[in-house]
Amino acid sequence: MRLRAAIGLLGCICGIALWGCGSHKFERHVVFDGPAATRIDRVRTYSLEDQYRIFRYGNDIVEPPLLALAKPIAERGATAIPFLMQQLNAEPSDTTTRDLLLIFQEMAYSKSYDVKADAALMNKLNARVTEIKDKEWQSVCSKMLHNIKTQ
Repeated sequence: MRLRAAIGLLGCICGIALWGCGSHKFERHVVFDGPAATRIDRVRTYSLEDQYRIFRYGNDIVEPPLLALAKPIAERGATAIPFLMQQLNAEPSDTTTRDLLLIFQEMAYSKSYDVKADAALMNKLNARVTEIKDKEWQSVCSKMLHNIKTQ
């Protein structure tokens, strides 16, 4: 009986370990394999979709968040807008809104795209910020939106 319980416990532990190792393996590899000083350059070598996956991992999972991972996406300017709008429309979560605002804010700062001149995008961002349920996050996102408007 003890042997059966021990084998069951060992199986659970191995399953949890394997599940944890497989989750975000690609993103962890890009973010943590290699020096931090070259992280952004490494991210630049990936497709927009992969850059976004890496960015979301670095911003939502890693502590402290790796906010600079927004830069390679923002550098793409207008070519990234259809993909980013698709993300904004597909995922209505507060964290998605916050993360995308970070990218759009970086675009505005770097002048890689005139975010505030894109009426459809700004209307969508305004609507999404007003829908944020958590008042503290809504305040943070409102400030990011204000920063975009004043660039």
